[in-house]
Amino acid sequence: MHRTKLARGLLATLLTLAGCSGQAEDPSLKAPDGAIDEGKEDRWNHANDPERFDGDLNYHVTDLPLEGRAERDSWPSTYWPTYGDGINARWQSRDDLSPAEKYDLAFNGWTPPEGFHALRPFDRDRPAPTDWDAAYYQQLGPLARHTSQNMGNRADREAALADTVDHRPDEWPVETWWGLCHAWVPAALLEDRPLRAVEHNGVRFEVGDMEALLIAAYNRAPADMIGGRCNLGTGETQIERDEQGRATNVECRDSNPGALHVIVTNFLGLQRKGFAFDRTYDYEVWNQPVVGYEITKQEEITVARANQLLGLTGETYTFNADAAKLYEVNLAVQWITESHASTQPNESARYTRTDRYSYILEVDADGKIIGGEYTGSSRTQHPDFLWNPRRLTRSSVPYLDLERVRMLIARSRMPVEPPPATGSEVVAMGAGVEIPDNQPAGVTSVATVSGASGAVVGVRVQLDVTHPYVGDLALTLRHGGVERTFRNRTGGSADDIRETVDVTGFEGLDPNGEWTLVAADTARADVGRVNGWSVTVVTDGAAEPMPTEPTTSARRFAGQGNVAVPDNTPAGVTSTASVSGVTAGRVSIEVDLAHTYRGDLVVAIEHGGRTWTLHDREGGNADDLVQTFTLDAVGNAFSGDPSGTWTLRVSDHAGADVGTLRSWAVVVAP
Repeated sequence: MHRTKLARGLLATLLTLAGCSGQAEDPSLKAPDGAIDEGKEDRWNHANDPERFDGDLNYHVTDLPLEGRAERDSWPSTYWPTYGDGINARWQSRDDLSPAEKYDLAFNGWTPPEGFHALRPFDRDRPAPTDWDAAYYQQLGPLARHTSQNMGNRADREAALADTVDHRPDEWPVETWWGLCHAWVPAALLEDRPLRAVEHNGVRFEVGDMEALLIAAYNRAPADMIGGRCNLGTGETQIERDEQGRATNVECRDSNPGALHVIVTNFLGLQRKGFAFDRTYDYEVWNQPVVGYEITKQEEITVARANQLLGLTGETYTFNADAAKLYEVNLAVQWITESHASTQPNESARYTRTDRYSYILEVDADGKIIGGEYTGSSRTQHPDFLWNPRRLTRSSVPYLDLERVRMLIARSRMPVEPPPATGSEVVAMGAGVEIPDNQPAGVTSVATVSGASGAVVGVRVQLDVTHPYVGDLALTLRHGGVERTFRNRTGGSADDIRETVDVTGFEGLDPNGEWTLVAADTARADVGRVNGWSVTVVTDGAAEPMPTEPTTSARRFAGQGNVAVPDNTPAGVTSTASVSGVTAGRVSIEVDLAHTYRGDLVVAIEHGGRTWTLHDREGGNADDLVQTFTLDAVGNAFSGDPSGTWTLRVSDHAGADVGTLRSWAVVVAP
């Protein structure tokens, strides 16, 4: 197998637990009776017939739009991995109850027995019997117990008790890619997402908790299906192929590209409706919501050209005798990837990814699509099966009432009354940002307070930060010329920060205006993300704010965006920004770059004969580069007059991935 970034990325994804699928024996993932056995023939058969999807479909190639997108927003979430105990995972901290435990406490009449909170759940990183308590699982409520026994890590716990030798990740009975992806996808496609935390029967359900319960309810969602699983033999990892590059096992030729074309253009293009696919053809299942597409090439071609694309010779097209016309097609499909559990809704745009397929479309004498053949890299990298889920009327999991979950979510979506303008509390939300490694200048996120009266008497900051070593982090709050570092490299090797902190030093200030969170990583080796944060400002409506010294705002000069970054082209592409009206200041460069393997990228900024390298092939297989770089933190500090032309250069230094420079800017601060 030739070296590809897909292979590297997939391995890294599995090892970092970012994979997503249902378990291999999950009946909800199996094709309808007979579908797997029939496989894919040269023209689509019953298993690959688009008529298996619900609705009246248009097959005429010239009637079908070249682009489209689902009207309903599909939301990202974690796949609640089985090795982590599914929705019985304590995702906020080891001391916070899991979604299943919270549900049992609020709805199933469960009361934690005395001493329960001191019991420790199993953790595969600390598998020794002395590091966890088997009694914990004996005292769970009904939903948490069912989850842990039937949808969780029971097999790993039993292995840990039977064998005290440490296991490598690939030695545990539960594979890291097992989880509730097959349940998240229909929930994300068909159900409203929660927007904020709610309290019921004295239990606080965070956004991540409600997502987990809704996803679990869809564990057995009915669906229409095209294609089937590519089931390899025990121990097999490679697909055998014939001299034409096609899988010798017909089960592994799913899905037919003609069927994919019909479904994509009808569902997303004509009906504006999303669907689901397993985006890999091997024995692992990676289910994702499909939300948009664009056909960048659709040209009628000769038989000779078709054979050339297929690596064949001759003037006869041998794959489908009924094909009267052939089209060469390049298709880009947008889908939603998994995220993390969070106290705030994860933004769909941040978790949208694109796969690109090339294929020959087979059309009959009436202009109707009747089949197709993948070409190029798509012969080995294409969807395994497509499916169209149905909205549930009741939960498929015992002890979990779907209508109760929907009630919680409906409450979370109710409008929030604004606080009174005569004082009390005002809450402002800040956007999520990436935290780059070892950059003491850090990154910023702004929350804006408006309409508040009086003076500040108290400030609380609520944090949702993902980081594998929180002792690297310094967190600072700025407002009205005052700056307070309220967390400074504490916490050691602990993961993540989800807490509310009282921050002093802002008393007497005007509460209105920008509140800026600065998150800085001060040591090498780890990166993180501020998933979301909020500031609650408590005011005294009768107090007069202290005057503040006037400040000069930073100036932002945007460069040209929407620039394609070509694959494996060290010369790269450039974009310029013009700075004027300022003669001095501290310079930062904002970069928003979409890419499927940012470890391939080099990003540099040029001005006045000098060059600063902002990013040099760091980040491995992680997606995208969205970051602000302060020039005095990336090497030689900038000094002098910033006016004139600034040139950003982006280059890709390995094959297999492309990207887009979505936007960038030069920011000059006083």
